[in-house]
Amino acid sequence: GHAVLAELWLGGNEIGDEGAAALASALRVNGVLTTLRLSGDPRDSSYGGIGPEGASAIAEALKVNGILTNLNLSWTDIGDEGATALASALRVNGVLTDLNLGHNKFGPEGAKAIGKALAANAVLKNLDLGENEIGDEGAKAIGGALAVNEVLTSLDVSYNSLTEEAALGIVRVERQRNKLTSLGLGRCSIGPTGAAEIAEYVSGSGVLTNLVLPQNNIGAEGAAAIAEALRGNGVLKTLNLRYNKIGSEGAAAIAEALRGNGVLTDLDLYGNNIRDEGAAAIAEALRGNGVLTSLEVGFNSLTEESALGIVRVERQRNKLTSLGLGDCSIGPTGAAGIAEYVSGSGVLTTLNLGRNKIGDEGGVAIAEALRVNGVLKSLNLRLNVIRDEGAAAIADALAVNEVLKHIDLRFNSLGDGGKGVIRDAASGRVGFELK
Repeated sequence: GHAVLAELWLGGNEIGDEGAAALASALRVNGVLTTLRLSGDPRDSSYGGIGPEGASAIAEALKVNGILTNLNLSWTDIGDEGATALASALRVNGVLTDLNLGHNKFGPEGAKAIGKALAANAVLKNLDLGENEIGDEGAKAIGGALAVNEVLTSLDVSYNSLTEEAALGIVRVERQRNKLTSLGLGRCSIGPTGAAEIAEYVSGSGVLTNLVLPQNNIGAEGAAAIAEALRGNGVLKTLNLRYNKIGSEGAAAIAEALRGNGVLTDLDLYGNNIRDEGAAAIAEALRGNGVLTSLEVGFNSLTEESALGIVRVERQRNKLTSLGLGDCSIGPTGAAGIAEYVSGSGVLTTLNLGRNKIGDEGGVAIAEALRVNGVLKSLNLRLNVIRDEGAAAIADALAVNEVLKHIDLRFNSLGDGGKGVIRDAASGRVGFELK
């Protein structure tokens, strides 16, 4: 039976360095495993991961393993030593295409080693170095490697304490190279000037499909530059501008670009203080846009009315598979409007209504929608003042709804009774996640 195990996910287990060593010796001879995921559990602070020793053992195995294509070691505390060991494996391994080393506390030293390996490696396609401590020095090494590497198509260096200049160093190399389909530069101190340069890169790139820029400081001016790039760009599909202080002016610029853009499918504007004017501009742009399938406008100081403005347009449009309206002051009335939309939608699979105040009345309305909806898979209702009455209605709806796979009801006002009925309703469902 073991001859067919192609994927092994051991995330969040107490594997430790000894367990990793045992896995490594198995990896040396295993001829079928293509994906190995040992990522730790970020919620468990006591979890120590596999550490440098475990990473070194796996690195040694990678030198002889010719099958594994996908390795996820995020949150495993490998440090500089582990990163350096893995880098030496990358120099000789000829099959690994995906490597995730996110959240691993390694610094410039580990990044430099990875950079050297990257310069020589001709197979790796996706590299995630997010949430480490590589700093400017590490970013410089990665940029240098990128200049001579012909195959890497996805790179994430988000949350690594980079300065704007260091992030732009990578962008400048990539403008010449033009091979990346995905680039992550989250929290890289990018301001309006940096955003303008990134926008120029986006305008000229015929390959970049995914741009991730959360937690920078591009402001309205930077958003306008990115919007201008969107107008002429024919390939970018995903744009993440979470927490960038773009305001209503920036949102209006992005909205205007959306009208004429026939490619962008995912737009994330969470936490940008776009307010009612920004939301109105987005709603208006949606009318004339037939391609956007995922929209996140939560935590933007929207009133219930402006959130509903987007919902009303979308009821007619009916293209979104994912909609984020968290923290939009939505009460029972708004929930009723959203419930009507959900009832009639044959495409929406993910809905985030967290941090609103829909209460029991709203909970009952959403439950009614769940009875008739045949596509919604994920529903976030956390922090919504839902009590036992709302919970009971949702539980009843779950008895007839067969498609919902994930519901988040945390931080509501459920009593033991409410929690009980929800747990009972979820218990018989295969592959169902209840939070």
